[in-house]
Amino acid sequence: MPGVIRDRWWLPFVVHGSIVAIAVGLGLLSWFIAKPITTRLHETIPGQRLTVLVTPDIAISLDADSSVAVTNTEPSGIELLRGNAFFDVRGSQPGKLNLKVGATYIRDTGTRFSVNKRAAGGSVAVANGQVEILVKTGTYLVGAHERADFDGVHVTGQRVIADAEVAPWRQADRY
Repeated sequence: MPGVIRDRWWLPFVVHGSIVAIAVGLGLLSWFIAKPITTRLHETIPGQRLTVLVTPDIAISLDADSSVAVTNTEPSGIELLRGNAFFDVRGSQPGKLNLKVGATYIRDTGTRFSVNKRAAGGSVAVANGQVEILVKTGTYLVGAHERADFDGVHVTGQRVIADAEVAPWRQADRY
């Protein structure tokens, strides 16, 4: 019997080596299968406007001197970095777009709306549908033909507006 133990001294190394090889193999496999997250930056200079089709269902129109960062996640993650943007979200399924503006999050529910970013927050104006504004104090719904201001903590000044007030900078492009 003592000869059997001496002959199999390598067995623990094989077992542990197999476990490490399987772990490394699974890690590499998950790395190759996983879709990497990419971020695209769209920006305009003063005097320039731009419309980009982010997905087949989401179009973004940027005002002059504005920028957004778009990730390829599901749902689309978009951050308004500066300026004004108009979002046209098509389709009947809500939640296709998650927008970050400073410390505030805006989620669509199948709609068209504009967002303005300022140093201490911003505002959202809805043309069609409704959006959810998520701030520290809760979630607020803003419906069609309404505008609301936000600062990351509170939503204030929610009021009814005319269609021309949703994205006034886009009105010049229509005529």
